[in-house]
Amino acid sequence: MEPRIYTLKLNPKEAQLVFDKLSHRYRVVAPVERQGKGRFSDSSLVTYEEVQSFDQIAFHRQTFFSAKSEVFPIRETLFTIDEGVLKERCLNMKPAIIFLRSCDIHAIQVADMHFLTDSAKQDCYYKRRREKVKFFLIECSQSFENCYCASMGTNKTEDYSVFMRRTKEGYEAQVKDAELGDFFLQRVDSIKGPQFVENNPRAVTIPENIPASVFEDDMWKEYSQRCIACGRCNTSCPTCACFTVQDVASKDPLVMERRRIWSSCHVDKFSLLAGGHDFRREYADRMRYKTLHKISDFNRRNGRQMCTGCGRCDDVCPEYISMFKCIDKINQVMKHIEDNG
Repeated sequence: MEPRIYTLKLNPKEAQLVFDKLSHRYRVVAPVERQGKGRFSDSSLVTYEEVQSFDQIAFHRQTFFSAKSEVFPIRETLFTIDEGVLKERCLNMKPAIIFLRSCDIHAIQVADMHFLTDSAKQDCYYKRRREKVKFFLIECSQSFENCYCASMGTNKTEDYSVFMRRTKEGYEAQVKDAELGDFFLQRVDSIKGPQFVENNPRAVTIPENIPASVFEDDMWKEYSQRCIACGRCNTSCPTCACFTVQDVASKDPLVMERRRIWSSCHVDKFSLLAGGHDFRREYADRMRYKTLHKISDFNRRNGRQMCTGCGRCDDVCPEYISMFKCIDKINQVMKHIEDNG
């Protein structure tokens, strides 16, 4: 027997009652607009934060950064050692509800492949956070400027517990998760299901069977002149999952802490080996590695693209480097190779 799906129209008072019940059990994390916090003094920043009501949620704005830090924190203590005794850090946190768009739900699926696919080597730190998360879908009836999610096949999803939209009268919700049924009014109102973008202003063709000659093409030299290795494209990307591990000493020589901290292929010394050899010293090499990993290497290994087409890397780059245009250049190089045998 399939679980019953509730579809609801909620007035503001009913919506607040639902939120109050949810917030007793869950932290609710969603896009929030912060006025005056953007790149310029008169611009806003849309970021993921814990909210205290549905009214705080910016349903129609894209966040500059993703919500991946909820399952893969920027800094995370793995364990401490105190006088020779190893103590694993306990995770005492409420389960979370995260409001995500379709592309970001696909991004969490990619993160699952990074950390959970190999059952013998699952990342226990990621797993215990991931098990505490439920997705609430935010629809995308219109594309944002730099998105190309339709080209990546991430514009639609059925992987969510609840869908919610804001209306003039309040909110509409579709509840699919039986565990959340008791938090909502159990009735069936007539509403439209989630709307998904069918086409973006941008459309890109992901090249297949990229030859090794593309790896050595001069197209990459441009990025050594433009990229400043700030790593913003990596930190904004919802699927980048590289990290480094640091042992942090305290004033007490018998006490130390081991932390996992975000790192990325674009920042200096990420590829530095013992003996001082850095095999991706040039910024062009880093751009090449990131791009081909996103659209080729990961797909060959896992059967799906790593890039979700959210466009955040284009949005945040201070040098206006575009992942979308980089993919287009690869297509042009491959066409030139094909035309010239």
